[in-house]
Amino acid sequence: MNLWQIIKREFRQMFVQDPKRVVYLFGASAIYILLFGLLYGTHVVNAVPTVVYDEDQTTLSRSLLQNFADSERYKMVAYVTSQEEMEEYLHSKQALVAINIPNTFSHNAKLGLSTPVLVKINGTNLIITNTALSAAQEIIQAFSNNMGSHLLQTTGQMPQQALHKVAPVSLELRVLHNATLSYLDFFVLGLAMAALQQGILLSVSASMIYEYQNMHELQNVSTFTVLAGKLLPYWLCGTIAFVMALTISSLAFHIPFNGDFASLLALGTIFSFTITAFASLLAAYCRTEVTFTQFSLAYAVPGFVFSGYTWPQYSMDIISTVISYTFPITYVADTVRALMVSGHAPALHKNILILLIMGVILLTISTLVYINKRKHPTISAEKTALSQS
Repeated sequence: MNLWQIIKREFRQMFVQDPKRVVYLFGASAIYILLFGLLYGTHVVNAVPTVVYDEDQTTLSRSLLQNFADSERYKMVAYVTSQEEMEEYLHSKQALVAINIPNTFSHNAKLGLSTPVLVKINGTNLIITNTALSAAQEIIQAFSNNMGSHLLQTTGQMPQQALHKVAPVSLELRVLHNATLSYLDFFVLGLAMAALQQGILLSVSASMIYEYQNMHELQNVSTFTVLAGKLLPYWLCGTIAFVMALTISSLAFHIPFNGDFASLLALGTIFSFTITAFASLLAAYCRTEVTFTQFSLAYAVPGFVFSGYTWPQYSMDIISTVISYTFPITYVADTVRALMVSGHAPALHKNILILLIMGVILLTISTLVYINKRKHPTISAEKTALSQS
């Protein structure tokens, strides 16, 4: 067989004889994007269930509560008349936020005295906690400024002058590239890269494990021709799946596509190459697809966690940082997000180079292992038979 014949043989196995490989390659990332795109389609968390305990029951306290009710971040689910009822709503998770206005609220406010408003949040979910906390701070700060300005106006101050005195320092906040703090833009691309990695691993492993179990079929073909013919189709399909995943993200869920396509394609091509080489090497030591699947599942979660995609590398300890450098996804997930969302990734060329070096090393070792197994086909066959029995 020549190279082209082996490539055609591999595509036939992929699409006809063992179509689950195609599902792995093209389905994994697409399914993840569709599922999590729908999940995060609202972009931000709104309508957090909120319980209110207003001990003051005055026009001023009701005015503050109306500001909370008008915010899309909160959904008032109950107004209670005791501390115990409020705590029960939080404990049972009928409400995740509680607002408690003390009975001295209006009295202290009219005297110009400090008057605290208690906001209690069920902190088991940090996404909900951060959303509720930031919104509460904005609402209370705005209400406090308006109330202070009104008090100063009663002393004869002009409205603008009163506002400057009660709030001499103002905040101007600009969030670049993700102004709405969308979880869709933040999370989905990284999950798609993790799913793509898993798809390439599983499909390549199926091909290489079959080859190791049936080495006699291509025993008269050179090592280079065999490996090139078997791995090139998966490298190509992995790259196509990468482009497809980004296209679905942009067209179906409107995730920004601000990056240069050539840069994204280069990154995806090298990432696909590296994971293909990695899978080829691992397959040499996993004698069945079941064993490989178990390993890949055990590998997937640490790979994503240590990639720096959700928890930044600069906040990791030294051991975690070193571990993160060993995972190929570290060099692609955050870079893809940066390119897509902001259009620029300062570490792009460095990450491409690192991935390329990793891929070459992994492919070289994989080739040496394959050559060694070809020299001892009887031993390999006996080990395979023993593992299957």
